[in-house]
Amino acid sequence: MLEASYRIGTVSGIRIGVHYSWFIVFLLLSGVLAAYFRETHVEWSGSVVLLTALVTTLMYFVSIVLHELGHSLVAIARGVQVRAITLFIFGGIAQTEKDANSAATEFYIAIAGPLVSFALAVLFYFLSQWSAPYSEIAAESFNWLATINFVLAVFNLVPGFPLDGGRVFRAVVWHFTGDAVKGMQWAVIGGKVVAYGLMLLGVVVGLQPGMLLNGIWLLALGWFLFAAAEGSRRAFFSSRLAAHVLVGEVMQKEVPTVSADMSLLHWIDAQMLLTGHRSALVTEGDKTVGLITLYDVMKCPRAQWPNTAVRQFMTPLERFHLVNPANSMFEVLQIMREHNINQVPVMDSGEVVGWIDREHLLKILELHSAVGH
Repeated sequence: MLEASYRIGTVSGIRIGVHYSWFIVFLLLSGVLAAYFRETHVEWSGSVVLLTALVTTLMYFVSIVLHELGHSLVAIARGVQVRAITLFIFGGIAQTEKDANSAATEFYIAIAGPLVSFALAVLFYFLSQWSAPYSEIAAESFNWLATINFVLAVFNLVPGFPLDGGRVFRAVVWHFTGDAVKGMQWAVIGGKVVAYGLMLLGVVVGLQPGMLLNGIWLLALGWFLFAAAEGSRRAFFSSRLAAHVLVGEVMQKEVPTVSADMSLLHWIDAQMLLTGHRSALVTEGDKTVGLITLYDVMKCPRAQWPNTAVRQFMTPLERFHLVNPANSMFEVLQIMREHNINQVPVMDSGEVVGWIDREHLLKILELHSAVGH
């Protein structure tokens, strides 16, 4: 969901980016704040109202980045690397390379974000008091930021996954039971209860006069939390299952191939559209030299497909992350997630003997989960 983001900077090696959906909420929140300031301070000019709303909104999102940096810096200190922080329509998210390996690590990472938000709430409160005699505009902005950071911290401590409070709850259950699975199960249940509560509240609020947009927002937030809780549950159990399944047991040995000299148009018409395979290994004689996908083909203008060879748009094999039959599927999942790829070739004794496709892999793991293996 969050791969399509724009990089805005790097902090301590962590990429900071904004998803396109962030611009939507930025404009919406700026509009809400402008309406609030216009109503509460009729003496302010239109330009002052607009500028104050924009600056306050930007500071709010800086607060969210600091909240996520709190998680991220503690994660790095505890041995969990963080790839990126992404701002999106529902706030921010830190993307880690792996899950916490202990209840203590999970607890410290989870609690760090709300603590940062509480600290920011206190800071902005004192700034509002300090600036009040000098600038009503600054005082109002700081006061709103103090309030919203306090609300953010409290809301995030609700014990439902994937909120920070849900992660804290998972860590506590994990610590006292010694079972990470139980911790996850209870945290996901909490997350779904919170999600249902928000959706119900959204319906009630939306039925009130003039509150339709607020109700829709609460419904959307509840739906997002439910989907995130369920998605996290599936990812957690898939990862645990994947650790016990070897590549050689589930790899696809009969994989589609295409000659490096074949034209893109011929591959699409004669193979892809007939078989439904969106990717293929590229061969030169008996040797596998790369991989071509529909995504690669779309980089080439359609008018050039008849005269463009597959080799010109394939990804060379040496640039791929290869695995062997003895690797676990957990390692393959990690590679796919870290590098945002859908196929991983399998090498044995210097030859490509098959591949792992993301869709096929997830189906296999789903079947293992369904039969209780």
